Amino acid sequence: MAINSRPVLALIPARCGSKGLPGKNTRLVNGKPLIQYTLEAAIGAKRIDQIFVSSDDPLGLRIACYCGVVGLERPPEIATDTASADVVVEHFLGTLPSELLVQDPYVIYLQPTSPLRSSRHIEEALSALEGSSIHTLLSVEKLEKSPFKSFVTAPDGSLQSLFDERKSNFRRQDLPAAFHPNGAIYLFRVSDFKTRGSFPSNGSLPYFMNGADSIDIDTEHDLALAASFLK
Repeated sequence: MAINSRPVLALIPARCGSKGLPGKNTRLVNGKPLIQYTLEAAIGAKRIDQIFVSSDDPLGLRIACYCGVVGLERPPEIATDTASADVVVEHFLGTLPSELLVQDPYVIYLQPTSPLRSSRHIEEALSALEGSSIHTLLSVEKLEKSPFKSFVTAPDGSLQSLFDERKSNFRRQDLPAAFHPNGAIYLFRVSDFKTRGSFPSNGSLPYFMNGADSIDIDTEHDLALAASFLK
C-alpha cells in the first residue's frame, strides 16, 4: 500500500562479513536466523509494496528466497568492511526499472541487526510520515547521558568541551533532550537520497523507540541480550 501515492520499497542489507561478529546476519537467535526477524517484520508491514535483500552471502540470499522476497546479489567491491550504506543503496537503485524510479518511491532501509524492530514499528513510522509535510524519517533512541556534558581531548592531551563549556556544568534537567539514531528504520524518497548523495538525517521526522526495542547487534553480548528479549 503506497504512502502519499508513492510505492514503498524495503531494502534489507545483509553483508556476509563482520569483524565484530562473523556471519551475524544468519546467526541463529532462538532457533531462527537473525535476518529472518527483520524479514518477518517487513512482510508483516502491509504498507510495504516490495521487499529486497542485498547480500553477498549465499545463505542470506537463500533465506530471502525462502521468505518470498527479492534477493539482490551484492558485488564484492561493495561488500567490504569499508563499503558504506550509501553505496549499497546506490547499487539497489541501479537495479530498479525506470518505470518504478520515475514514481520516486520511498525506500525504507531495515538493518537485520535490529531484531526487536517489529511490523508495528514499521507501520507506525510509515503512518507518521504519511501524515507529515516532512519526507524523511529516522528512528531514534533518547540518550540517557547528555552529550552537552561530553569532552574530547586536544592535541596537548587536555580536555575540551565538545559543546559550550558552560553547559557541561548545567543540571541534566536544564539541558535539551538528545537522541541518537538506533539503526532500526531509515525512510526516505529516492529523490531525497539522490539530492543529498547519502542518507538524509537533518530535518528528518523522528520516530522514537525505547531502549529494549533499539538493541543493535554488534557483539555476542548484544546477541544474547536480544535473544532474551525475543523470548
